[in-house]
Amino acid sequence: MIRKLVPALVFLLLVDVSISAQLRHDSLIRKRAQTLEAYFVESARRYGIDPRILRVLCYLESRFRLDAISPKGARGPMQLMPETAARYGLINPHDPKTAIDAAARYFRDLLRRFDGRIDLAFAAYNAGEGTVEAFRNGRVLRLSNGKVINAARSVTGGIPPYPETRNYVRLAISLLTDRGPIFTQRFDVLVTKMTLTSTRDFTIDVTANENGPTLPLSERGKWFFIEIQ
Repeated sequence: MIRKLVPALVFLLLVDVSISAQLRHDSLIRKRAQTLEAYFVESARRYGIDPRILRVLCYLESRFRLDAISPKGARGPMQLMPETAARYGLINPHDPKTAIDAAARYFRDLLRRFDGRIDLAFAAYNAGEGTVEAFRNGRVLRLSNGKVINAARSVTGGIPPYPETRNYVRLAISLLTDRGPIFTQRFDVLVTKMTLTSTRDFTIDVTANENGPTLPLSERGKWFFIEIQ
């Protein structure tokens, strides 16, 4: 009997340790997010977009880490590439106030460029606006480093046929629309053609898995439009 109990007790102990570690991890993410809350709201108000968009971007890009650096060279909580940072006058991408402000301006401009298509704006933030244009219009894009995008001249509606980008867009939309509130203020500057707001305050669920779920892919995605201020 004791021999049977020992493995069970060990298993329960391991489960308890794992749960405790996850709870500490979730709490850390939530605390990091809360320290950036004022910047999300301020920049969203300045550029006429919903602050939840900035929270979703920051969560997906860095899990709210100020020191994040990607293998491709993107930096800071909003993971802006050096070229994009320079375009928006961002000197220190690790400074949360200016980084979030630059990202808000950039996303506002992406929404304007893609006629309020929030799915295309998210895709462009992940894969680049030139890439989205190439797959939207079925044209070839040649980058300065010699890489060729969409050599087959495929037309996908704009979302590049890259698993990473498709998952990124789907998760971003899911976080905006499906996951319940953790904290934030209501912000109604945005007028939407889809239901992005509810009768309650609502933001992304920052207790989601750090790596994010892998969502099923589909060639036909929903189109999301928002009116830009």
